[in-house]
Amino acid sequence: MKNPIVRAVVAVGAGVFAAGAIVILFEMLGHMLFPPPPGIDPTDPDNQARLMELIPTGAKVAVVAAWFCGALAGSVVAAKIGRKPLYAWIIGAIMVALSVVTTMMFPHPAWMVIAAVVLPVVAAAIAIPLARPRFTL
Repeated sequence: MKNPIVRAVVAVGAGVFAAGAIVILFEMLGHMLFPPPPGIDPTDPDNQARLMELIPTGAKVAVVAAWFCGALAGSVVAAKIGRKPLYAWIIGAIMVALSVVTTMMFPHPAWMVIAAVVLPVVAAAIAIPLARPRFTL
């Protein structure tokens, strides 16, 4: 990939894919550990607001962990492929946007809204040194 535009598109695309895959994996794990209360359909918009009131804090932490780990993995992938820290920041920004949209769909506790903004940025910052090439002798 010598063309910088192709490298940029592949880096961001792969980063978004990796982030999404990790978020899905972690959220599935969270749902296995903390299943929704009986009689509540998490896909029903009318039940979603109630769901946030009923689920334990651990389930909420699992969601926030999914956002962080997804942003971290996606940022590492993007920065490695793109060979520039910029791509980690792009993935971090995309994850902030997606996490904020999620928190706007139905009421979330304030700490989750703050985490939606802060954690993807922190993840991108952590990803940059992790994505640097390592040289061994």
